[in-house]
Amino acid sequence: MYEWVNKYIGIPFVSNGRTITGCDCYGLIRLVLHNEYNIKLPELSDNYEDANNILETSRLFSEHRPVLAAEKLSKPAEKSVVVITEQGKPCHIGIYAGAGFILHTRAKTGSICQRETHPGLKGRIEGYYRVS
Repeated sequence: MYEWVNKYIGIPFVSNGRTITGCDCYGLIRLVLHNEYNIKLPELSDNYEDANNILETSRLFSEHRPVLAAEKLSKPAEKSVVVITEQGKPCHIGIYAGAGFILHTRAKTGSICQRETHPGLKGRIEGYYRVS
């Protein structure tokens, strides 16, 4: 795994959160990309009320797809944003953490690092993307 990963494990889940004290899935990706790779993604917290609402987040993905997930990659790479489906809709994201692991956050767990093959992720990864 990449050296920076452990800094972000255990951050509490906070809908619309954008800091180390609490993040939703987009906030976590935004925080990691900014802190570790100096890539700045737009805020987007005004575009949805509840990060746990699949209808809201899937709408957000369809409206802001170029921001959330730009160029689709054939395999995961450093800085890859991982698009994850729920109920068949792309509505959750994580970041590739190296060695087959994905860092992401959920309401019940906060930020965690799981293998791509974990039962909670297996078959739900829509793709890996490079953002700029």
